[in-house]
Amino acid sequence: MNIQTALPTYKINSAKQVIIDRETGQYLGQPDSILLDDDQTILTVYPKGHGLGEAVLNKSTDGGLTWQGRMVPNETWTNSRETPTIYQLHFRDGSQKIISISGGPGWGEDQFTGWKTSTSLDSGVTWSDYREWYKGHQTIVAMSSLVQLKDENGQWVDQWLGVYHDQQFVNYKTYLTFSDAGEEQWSTPEPYLHRYRELERKVQLCEACIFRSPDGNQLALLSRSQSHLHRSTIAFSNDEGKHWTKPREVPASLNGERHKATYDPVSGRLVISFREIILDLNNDGVIGEDDWIAGNWVAWVGTYDDIINSEEGEFRILLGEDFTPSRKSGDCGYAGNVVMKDGTFFLNSYGYFDEKEVEKIGTAAKPYIMGVRFRLEDFV
Repeated sequence: MNIQTALPTYKINSAKQVIIDRETGQYLGQPDSILLDDDQTILTVYPKGHGLGEAVLNKSTDGGLTWQGRMVPNETWTNSRETPTIYQLHFRDGSQKIISISGGPGWGEDQFTGWKTSTSLDSGVTWSDYREWYKGHQTIVAMSSLVQLKDENGQWVDQWLGVYHDQQFVNYKTYLTFSDAGEEQWSTPEPYLHRYRELERKVQLCEACIFRSPDGNQLALLSRSQSHLHRSTIAFSNDEGKHWTKPREVPASLNGERHKATYDPVSGRLVISFREIILDLNNDGVIGEDDWIAGNWVAWVGTYDDIINSEEGEFRILLGEDFTPSRKSGDCGYAGNVVMKDGTFFLNSYGYFDEKEVEKIGTAAKPYIMGVRFRLEDFV
């Protein structure tokens, strides 16, 4: 398997890029997004800082073309201590909730651990105060995935599987449920890759993206490798996340960090957004200790069968070229990834996308939030 990808890459037209939020001198970090059921309203959350700082909310009512401007929807969000995530929960009785989650990695002035949640019952107009869970548990990118589960008959249940990791690269799962009175409940976190602990530790697996097979019967777990001596890994579960196959490395075309996967409703193909990681810079066929660099914000396009069969995929899209003024570059790529019913994708990320600004002021430049709109037919 090649260390570097040979997939064709299409560069997105700059006319399809939208500036969502930018402020001189202010670091705006890692976003996450959801698309509401009206198929046009997008909510995105992100921190004012590098995974640290108050969490803010921004909203578009026209599929990402225009944005209302950042706001702090609840004063407790100013106490966010990590990269916020956001999910829409659909219940069997037809009701809905939106939940935003902020992890507790143990850094910052208060060294908060555990995680915090805030919910909305009115499509993101108003939000509850942050509620704290499991203080003492170090949580990084909580929840990197939160997926609804099914029962033994394949029917949806009002239970969600959430995952995160700690600094020792132990990956934890926790289950979200609600009481009969509607009270939010999270189960005690437990490691879910303990059978493969040595591999998990060596590869430094983290920031897992969980998505379903097209028939909905299998879960796939796509994880980042923080060691930068290995490619990202994939594992599978046929019992709703109770057990996982041994993680194996993916092709170079999918190697990267903070993957987010969505299916195209038109063609059925997967679109997976991530920050690319390029290994073997000296091109000698061996991955050395410092022989890597973080690259651009990209999207992989292929089928679930490509994932199963370790195929490279069909093509990649360069969503945002990164110009981070640092030795390892690539401070970008955490992204929201949603798609409308007609196959129009909207993805947004943070990054140093302004080459002229970086050339002019160097490390004084700060990342900002940019979105892209496209359909797969734009590229093939």
